[in-house]
Amino acid sequence: MDYTVGELAKKAGLTVRTLHHYEQLGLLVPSGRSEAGYRLYSAADVRRLHRVLAYRQSGLALKDIAALLQTDSPPLRELLERQIAQVEGEIERRQRLLRALRHVAKQAHEGEEGLSEHLLSAMSLMRLMEQHFSPAELTVLARRRAQLGEQKIEALEAEWPALIRRAQALLDGGTPPSDPEVAGIARRWRELAQLFIGDQPQFRAKVQAMYAQDGDLQRKTGVTPQLIAYLRQSLPQEKPTP
Repeated sequence: MDYTVGELAKKAGLTVRTLHHYEQLGLLVPSGRSEAGYRLYSAADVRRLHRVLAYRQSGLALKDIAALLQTDSPPLRELLERQIAQVEGEIERRQRLLRALRHVAKQAHEGEEGLSEHLLSAMSLMRLMEQHFSPAELTVLARRRAQLGEQKIEALEAEWPALIRRAQALLDGGTPPSDPEVAGIARRWRELAQLFIGDQPQFRAKVQAMYAQDGDLQRKTGVTPQLIAYLRQSLPQEKPTP
């Protein structure tokens, strides 16, 4: 089935002017003409348009796309899979932003005091996660959160501050790591971490590195290398993760 320029523009969600522009650049030249001289686009033209839009969505300039179109095109399935991965990554980023905004909105309902700091902290943590974890890894973590559900997550996240404060108080008070209460906190710490990141060593290592390398994050959360070392001593065979 062939499409006129108007039909193709409407079905692809573009403007006729955009298709004319692509034609002027040599990106998409219609394969045929009707008896009246109107442009007609074939199925092959539709596939080429899909390639143009896929490259455009990836952030490439039109002049660079023109060069790529001269090379052997990847199979349609491969191109679609790349787009799917890209869209999924964008969805995950949007979902992380949504969770952060919901958290800040909850703080706003409870009062304006410190709201700006909560918002800045949420944005900072999002950037840190994106720096330390790949898009694929962030997708895995997002799926774990989805499995837990928002109510469960809120309850678990509310438990962290009290756990951190108690561990720090024991450390400051000189309580030895062998104390049963310290070991209990370390075990619960590990349980909470596993709920969020699973039992994958590479994830655990990245979270540890994120906290170890960022002094500002340590100050905001109270999770310091000294505190982690203290809890590790209470469970020699275990590694509580922030």
